[in-house]
Amino acid sequence: MLKQTLRLIILCYCSSASMFSQTGLGIGLYPTGTETGLGIRTSKETRMAVDARIARANIYNEKNKISSFVTELSVIYRVVKLEKVKFHVGLGYRADWNLNDGNKQGVILPIGVEAFPFPFQNAGLFFEAAPFYVSDFKSKDNAGIRTSAGFVFYFPLKLKKSAGDNTVIPNTK
Repeated sequence: MLKQTLRLIILCYCSSASMFSQTGLGIGLYPTGTETGLGIRTSKETRMAVDARIARANIYNEKNKISSFVTELSVIYRVVKLEKVKFHVGLGYRADWNLNDGNKQGVILPIGVEAFPFPFQNAGLFFEAAPFYVSDFKSKDNAGIRTSAGFVFYFPLKLKKSAGDNTVIPNTK
């Protein structure tokens, strides 16, 4: 019940945040770092954003190899929000799903920066370090720092004109 309520709150936040911004969801590709992966984030204009990612996927059908699938769901707060640079800190949930072993769940604290050095301001570079702690709540604990670097792209939204938005600027000659 708690997980369903949390998912509903996050879904409502994502939809409301994207309604009041000029960019929609962002897609992140993290090819370098301790765990490569893909991510989805809400709008780049808002102070708070939701970041969901698949950080690692190793699937084996052999019993002697460990299969794992790491997912993360974080809420980040952009402490510094300039036009070309955004620095964020956050708090999130991390899960390490294992097929041959017990699943581990825990917390993650992402700290990172997005830079937009290109003329097209919806594409940028992404760097992040995130301390984490996960446990299977029986005997195995794991803690460390996950690093990632890569590219992020935010999809632009088309702004709608309202029916009454026929503003006329008078000629002052």
